[in-house]
Amino acid sequence: MFFTSKKIIGIDIGSSSIKLAEVSQNSKGVVLENFAVIPSPQQAINNGEITDTILVAESIRTAFKEHGFKNKSASVGLSGTAVIIKKISIPKVDPKKLREQIRYEASQYLPFDVSQVTIEHHVLSFTSQPDNMDILVIAAQNEFILNYLSSVNQAGLKCGILDVNSLALANVFELNYGRMNEPIALFNFGSNITNFLVLLQGEVIFSRDIPVGGFHFTNEISKNMGVTFDEAETLKISQSAQQEVPEETRTFMNMALDYVTEEIRNSIDFYTATAQGHIINKAYFTGGASLTAGLIDHLADVLKLPFEVMNPYNAIKAGNKKFSSEYLQQISPFVSIVCGLAMRKPGEK
Repeated sequence: MFFTSKKIIGIDIGSSSIKLAEVSQNSKGVVLENFAVIPSPQQAINNGEITDTILVAESIRTAFKEHGFKNKSASVGLSGTAVIIKKISIPKVDPKKLREQIRYEASQYLPFDVSQVTIEHHVLSFTSQPDNMDILVIAAQNEFILNYLSSVNQAGLKCGILDVNSLALANVFELNYGRMNEPIALFNFGSNITNFLVLLQGEVIFSRDIPVGGFHFTNEISKNMGVTFDEAETLKISQSAQQEVPEETRTFMNMALDYVTEEIRNSIDFYTATAQGHIINKAYFTGGASLTAGLIDHLADVLKLPFEVMNPYNAIKAGNKKFSSEYLQQISPFVSIVCGLAMRKPGEK
């Protein structure tokens, strides 16, 4: 596709932090021109759902202004329990009737009223049965979407594209690693949510947002050691940095580790049960909570799955002289999804 000069700002609204990014594309590839990460306002976002649009808007506006962003067209990522992505297989139908058929099929498994959701779909390039179509269905509650749109609009920006975080992550992975002929698991470990998806030949064949993340480690320390949430967060970070902390910190970190690992294993087991032989043999990871002490090693050991850090800089280059190599390394766990959002073209669906 011919690249226009019009840029779009990617916005990733997480429970712990809000990320903004702007990229450009040229003959050499994708260039990260600007990036900002700021703490999310406390209790304004819960498992991906925005509960206070005014506070979120203020945070976006602050990041936009302080980091010198100019373009006001935004691509915003959705994630959380109010977004459902599911692969379905249906008999081949007339393209004109496909949307109607998908809406009917979706109504069979959605946990909320189909009249209250927005549904999009993507026809996969391969199918499990020759007479069927395999389709990735994406559904989100309208109220959930409106809160995202309202937050961006109140920040003085225009939401030109609504995307899904896991799909943005898939696009960035393909940019950096190419298409794989075997199933690859991708994990983005966030504060309250872990995005888990499986890629095969450039297609997302499974996606689930698991309601676990860095929050669970902090919460376990806080409630068992009788310290504030902020104090518990400091202990968790210190433990991850191998600094000296009270001995019981490790005990409660391990309790949370067992819980988080079990939830992730359950999701992998669910995928495997419906995967029709597409077994995962390798995983890549990113996200701020992936820095939690022992998390990746424990997952690799329990799941018997090799984990490799996802490097966004294989293909995305820094285009801002202010970005030192140390800074780029520091923000590496946070840039993949927001860059995937920023890579979208204005006017794209």
